[in-house]
Amino acid sequence: MTAETYGPAVVRDTRPEDMAEVLRVRTAGWRAAYRGIVPPAYLGAMDVGPEALTRALRHFRERPGDRHHLVAVRGGRVAAFAVCGAARPALPLPAEDERPGELYALYAHPEVWSTGVGALLLGEARRRLTADGYPSMVLWVLEENARARAFYERHGLRPTGSRTLLRLGGARLPELQYRAALDAPVAGQPGALQGIAAQVGC
Repeated sequence: MTAETYGPAVVRDTRPEDMAEVLRVRTAGWRAAYRGIVPPAYLGAMDVGPEALTRALRHFRERPGDRHHLVAVRGGRVAAFAVCGAARPALPLPAEDERPGELYALYAHPEVWSTGVGALLLGEARRRLTADGYPSMVLWVLEENARARAFYERHGLRPTGSRTLLRLGGARLPELQYRAALDAPVAGQPGALQGIAAQVGC
């Protein structure tokens, strides 16, 4: 399926019936974006079967009340998804803010990379976090993910200097924290962030 097949995108809250498509997008996005970064065995073992769907539905239904799950739907199918909420306290936080919001994940199916679908999702995540009262948004990106890092920097996000290690499939993968103020214009468009973020540049 090509990007043209999807048609225009609409962003809305995730529903339980979306979770099978969310898993499909996540798996395809990881395998395309992290090839050569994440161990192949880990990517190959990613599951979209009934057990994985049951786990995903349980986590979705048990999510904190202040967490936002969003999907971008094109042509009746989920093309991308995002999750945002309060910054995780177990990870380093920027000195500038007492409690920033965090974009935990934003993944798009490779078929719709560079089509603007991520702009809608990221803009909506930003609006949700702003409405929740967060002064800024942070996210974490793998240091080797040059595509995503270049995207963030083109659109006004900057590394904070905080680093951590993500352990996947026996590998230790450095992550960098990026930050943007939620009340500041980004990428030349007042009040809006554009494009894909959170690990997979789209």
